[in-house]
Amino acid sequence: MGSALRPQKCGRKISEAGHELNQKDFISRLPEDILLIILNKLPMEDAVATTLVSRTWRDLWKLASNVDFSYRWVQVRGKEIHRSVNHFVRRHNGRNIKRFSVSLRCRKRMVPDVQSWVTFAAKKHVEELYINLSDRDDDRSKNMYSHLCFPVPVLSFSSLMKLTLKSVRLDVDSFPNCKSLQELYLENLELPNDEIKGITEKSPALQVLRLVKCNMNQDLSVEISPNSDLRKLIIDDEFMVFNKENGIFIDAPKLRRIEFLPGITRRGYKIGRMGFGTEARFSLGMMFRKLGACKATSNGLLNSRCQLNFLNLLTKFRTAKVLELCSWCIQILSILKVKQQDNLLFNATTHLVLNTGLKIWELPGIALLLMACPKLENLVIVINDQAEELEFNDAFQRRYAFEPEFFWIDHEASFTDCLQQLSVVEFRISHDNFFEAADESIEEQFFYPDNIQGYSAGVELLKFLRSKSINLAKLIFTTKRSSSVRSV
Repeated sequence: MGSALRPQKCGRKISEAGHELNQKDFISRLPEDILLIILNKLPMEDAVATTLVSRTWRDLWKLASNVDFSYRWVQVRGKEIHRSVNHFVRRHNGRNIKRFSVSLRCRKRMVPDVQSWVTFAAKKHVEELYINLSDRDDDRSKNMYSHLCFPVPVLSFSSLMKLTLKSVRLDVDSFPNCKSLQELYLENLELPNDEIKGITEKSPALQVLRLVKCNMNQDLSVEISPNSDLRKLIIDDEFMVFNKENGIFIDAPKLRRIEFLPGITRRGYKIGRMGFGTEARFSLGMMFRKLGACKATSNGLLNSRCQLNFLNLLTKFRTAKVLELCSWCIQILSILKVKQQDNLLFNATTHLVLNTGLKIWELPGIALLLMACPKLENLVIVINDQAEELEFNDAFQRRYAFEPEFFWIDHEASFTDCLQQLSVVEFRISHDNFFEAADESIEEQFFYPDNIQGYSAGVELLKFLRSKSINLAKLIFTTKRSSSVRSV
């Protein structure tokens, strides 16, 4: 009889232990809405692993609204993406999906399934869709098939707000109507002449269009539909070897901002219609890595095509209200300045942003830009400690050498009618803070010795701006940790 009671006693202990454990598992007792918020913040491979936590979590992944399958899924779970996505699509029970992202090495036999995933995302009212058919992280196979037509059932993406397509051959005829689409990113695509125009016609709310390494072996035509209110166009030609015969044509009559980064290596750049006052940004740091685009002789850049491309582009934005230039661009303009070929004029530019290291051979380019913008009101100097320099040969340096500490003094006479409308000057710097002392000048408080590599150049530039800008009302100094506004 005693032996018959022992199992009951043991069972009681197990039950009590289970009850105690359940009392401590307060997370599983949270409302389902809260659990889904937690689940959707986890990587996909971790979200699926929660099925082992408890009964409450067992089927919760089927309601996930943040879906992301990438090569990390293969590394962590040891399962192929193709089959895993098919399984997820069949088992998902949620009404909506906020983000659906798939990145894999696609083969021809997978294309029907990829199209079914797109249909699934559309039916789930997806807001952000990311499709990459040539995942660089997965180097197990080089074979891929990237032709993707949007399936016939998907004639409209009513909820889609952000779309990213990589390594996809797209047919504009099958591109759906996307009345809510605001951001479109296309990378490594071959786009026929009328493709962009057709896409922008079907996306009336589009605000941002980014083209990364598109049409590497043929001309790229970026013709924006006249009915489009596109705000920003980004031409992102990552540093690579392009076909020497390919060029680019841009026609965007209502565009507000255009950016070129990180290089301009195509055969030619042609600009058609462009909105008056369009903001233009040149962030071409990778040009320092291009053979011939980082070496300068007495005649200019060794690679004259890069220099001509930039200068021809720059002249197309003479009506730009906002102009932003990087260190490479400024040094190219320095070559023009010292050779007395500075005939640029930006009559509409009121806001100028210069990303500079305040290197010696940037000073002439900065001077050229200040003189070329007679209506300048706001000047922002972003000091970059990592700024690089062109390789000026000895002949160039001997012929055009100058004393940097006296550069602005020597050019005072050239600024008689310049900087008259300049009212705000801002310096942004990457160091932690600036130095404040009652007995120091403004210049010395911000550009104190050993603070940045352009200390002396910064001091002289700031003194010059204060002396020449008769309407200067405000100086702004911004660092990583603080910001200071000084009235002048």
